[in-house]
Amino acid sequence: MNTIDYNSISEAITELAKIGQKKIVTTLEYILQNNEGEKPKLHNRKDDKTTSYYRVNLAEEELEVITDLFLDLDVGSLTEKAEAGNSTERYVTLLNNWSNISGETASL
Repeated sequence: MNTIDYNSISEAITELAKIGQKKIVTTLEYILQNNEGEKPKLHNRKDDKTTSYYRVNLAEEELEVITDLFLDLDVGSLTEKAEAGNSTERYVTLLNNWSNISGETASL
């Protein structure tokens, strides 16, 4: 099952909105509202959305937009000497999280 954490979705919404990807933003907002995974009974922060994981069902093309975005942000965060900048680790983590999601292919 394709699941991803709240922070990864939230960051994607923020960055996608900056580049005008309204359709994907709307889809991700829907996922946050409707696709929360169940937490274990003994979870100590059941009402805290930031500790939740969500079921994600996106098309390959949508996932490609998201991973390309975080790849671009990752590369853009490097210094002139190609060293990690302040945001590099964050973007690498987000890129890895989204790269682990497999998309749905359209049926003909």
